[in-house]
Amino acid sequence: MKHEAFTLIELLVVIAIIAVLAVVVVLVLNPAELLKQSRDSSRLSDLATITSALNLYNIDQGGAPGYSLGASNVTYLSIPDPTATTSSGTDCSGIGFPAGGAFHCAASSTYRNVNDTGWIPVNLSSISSGPPFGSLPVDPVNQSSSNLYYTYQTNGSTFELRAVPESQKYLAQAGTNPNMFTSGSNSTLDGGYWVLVPGNSIFGTNNFYVMKYDAACANSVTGVAQTTPVDVTTNGYENNFVSCTPANGLAPAALPNAIPIVFVPQASAATYCANIGAHLITNNEWQTIAWNAEGVASNWSGGAVGSGYMYSGHNDDIPALVSVASANDSQNCAGTDGPSSCGGTGTNATQIRTLTLSNGNIIWDLAGNIFQWTNDTVQGQNEPTGVTPGFTTRQFTVITNWGTMTQQTGGPANNTWNSTQGIGQIYSDGTSGNTTTYGFIHGGDWADGGFAGIESLNLNIQPNGAGSYVGFRCAR
Repeated sequence: MKHEAFTLIELLVVIAIIAVLAVVVVLVLNPAELLKQSRDSSRLSDLATITSALNLYNIDQGGAPGYSLGASNVTYLSIPDPTATTSSGTDCSGIGFPAGGAFHCAASSTYRNVNDTGWIPVNLSSISSGPPFGSLPVDPVNQSSSNLYYTYQTNGSTFELRAVPESQKYLAQAGTNPNMFTSGSNSTLDGGYWVLVPGNSIFGTNNFYVMKYDAACANSVTGVAQTTPVDVTTNGYENNFVSCTPANGLAPAALPNAIPIVFVPQASAATYCANIGAHLITNNEWQTIAWNAEGVASNWSGGAVGSGYMYSGHNDDIPALVSVASANDSQNCAGTDGPSSCGGTGTNATQIRTLTLSNGNIIWDLAGNIFQWTNDTVQGQNEPTGVTPGFTTRQFTVITNWGTMTQQTGGPANNTWNSTQGIGQIYSDGTSGNTTTYGFIHGGDWADGGFAGIESLNLNIQPNGAGSYVGFRCAR
């Protein structure tokens, strides 16, 4: 009896088909993305679980001896500090956070405890029915280097928890629901309105949050924005008269209808951000936002990327004042001579103050209104320059030597764009022997015209300098 069998060629064809199908399945399912989605689901579950436990604690122990939600003006992190050797924890300086008490990390031996030695400083063991769980949840990754960890803040009576998503699915969902990964009884304890920014490997950034508006000054307990002291010539909050610090009962906040802080040196801006559990936005984070926004068609006047000009905000000196942002994102010409259809008082359609990110989040005043510090410095001799060194305004397209920077870290995504495309310009030196250190200042002010833009970079102000046209915003 003759038995039929597969030939070698037939077997090879079947194996090849199976291999192709396996590749297709991997590409379609994207295991890495599925793992990230699974971790994001765990983050949402953890936030809900911790919130429920803290609400139960408030109901059961509110007013009882020993009741405490933790210290105000401190941001508690779910990451343990390996340098912490006692249950009191540390200020997280052992894992790279600014020293001085604005942050708190528990010890590795206690950080998951459900009493007040855990990363959340609340004694859940005191609940009459017992703690709702045996150990405190922590982020599935729980690393500062990736921005993937939980934070907890309280003002003594309310609290806020926050996480950072990592999957594309949840990044998109958080774009339409900015508080999706925020939980607790007070969603503004970390300084108001924040938006989620997708990271960019070119700049070495992971997903992060950034203030939606220029940093304003608010009462650190009530969160109400301060209206005095105001520089009447510019309408900015004069930080040089009353510093926006906890010692004065104040803290920076991202709020609509609020007066931006001005007259603040770079180091002070960094300290102010640390006081609310954040950091002064870095140049790489700024560039992450800029390149993302540059790739969104709705940010261009022509309705396509690179078509017409990119909106560069309040920059035509009409009015000759800092403008406050509207709570209504569709009123994105508010305080300018832009069209009445977007909240302005005139017809100048260039004065649109908002930019939209790829995940749908909207950010105000990155390109105009006031300049903004970032947390980077450079010596004058290492700054970008053209054929002839020396401080002057230059188009990005005429830079012949980027110094210690690169076109990526200092210019637009398309190296043919300049102020004609609304991108802005650069003010830099590059003179050999200039060892003076200067801070990175991005954006533009209300009177900068063509210099203003999301990529505009001013490199001639020293870190201890301050002016009526320079503010900042925080990231975390």
